[in-house]
Amino acid sequence: MTNQQLTAQAVDRYADMVWRLALPSTGSKTDAEDVFQEVFLQHLRRGQAFTSPEHEKAWLIRCTIHRSVSLLTAAHRRHDLP
Repeated sequence: MTNQQLTAQAVDRYADMVWRLALPSTGSKTDAEDVFQEVFLQHLRRGQAFTSPEHEKAWLIRCTIHRSVSLLTAAHRRHDLP
């Protein structure tokens, strides 16, 4: 199976979960969309299959959390006004 097929399956299975983690973490629909795209892009670039569905799910959760935190603590956001 190709990386694109593996990622497409992951999107089908875990899109809702990633979205539900990203939206409250970022507080903005636009930022959540960015996190969503980055997480599945990382999945595509990973280039290898996961050992189990549980491992893939845990990896996606951690990536979503890390990407959300990175987005919120980015230098360009520190100077944004609400």
